[in-house]
Amino acid sequence: MSAPALPDGLQLRGAIRDDAAPLEPVIRMADPDNPNGSWRVLSAVIDQSLDPEKYTCARVVEETSSGALVGGMLAMPAVWAYTHPMLAGSPNAHIIAGLVATLDSLAVVEEWRGKGIARALVAEAETVMGSHEEGKFGAAILYVTHEPELTDYYAGLGFILSPDGIAIPTPLGLICHGPIEGFRFSVKPLRTGIQMDPMPTPHGHHLIIRGILPGPAR
Repeated sequence: MSAPALPDGLQLRGAIRDDAAPLEPVIRMADPDNPNGSWRVLSAVIDQSLDPEKYTCARVVEETSSGALVGGMLAMPAVWAYTHPMLAGSPNAHIIAGLVATLDSLAVVEEWRGKGIARALVAEAETVMGSHEEGKFGAAILYVTHEPELTDYYAGLGFILSPDGIAIPTPLGLICHGPIEGFRFSVKPLRTGIQMDPMPTPHGHHLIIRGILPGPAR
C-alpha cells in the first residue's frame, strides 16, 4: 500500500524515548480497556524500536508547529510464538515470530481522524516490518486484532478477515493463533508467494497461510 500524503503541518517520524509520556494517552486509545496493553510498557517498546537488532517499529505523527503528537503506531513480532505449545523452547520460535508481524496499536486523536493519518501509519508498518535488511528475514504477513466495526476499514487497506485467526502449516502440524472473544483478526501478505485460504481447523475457521515457510505441509 502506498502511503498517502499527510496534511500540511504534520510529520511522521520514528518515536524516541522522550515521546513515551506524550504518546501514552494516544496509544492507549487503541486498547483503553486492556490493563496489559502495550501502552503500559511503551518506554520498553520504544527502546526496542531504537535497537537495530529488534523487529519492532514505533512511529508517531507530530504537529510540526506545536510538537503535539496526534497519532501513533506500534508494530512488532508475534511474541506469542515464544509461548505457543508447538514452539515453546524451540529455536524456531524466533523465526516464526519474525516472519509474522502484528500491528499492535494504531491510534489517531479524534480531531485529526479522517485525514489519512492512520493509513499512512499502516503503510509505514508494512514497509518497516516487511523490509529485508541484511541478516534479517522481514515479515511475510502483517496481522491486526480489531473490533468488528473496523473490519471494513482494514479490508479497504488490503487486509483479509479471518475471525478465528491464522494457521501456519509446518512439518509438525498447524501452528494456530487467533484473537480473543469479541474481536476479529485481519491479515495482509507483505511479499509475493503468500497464499491465504480459509479452512476449518480443529480450533475454528482459520486462514491457512502458505508461503511463510519453505515446503509447508498440507
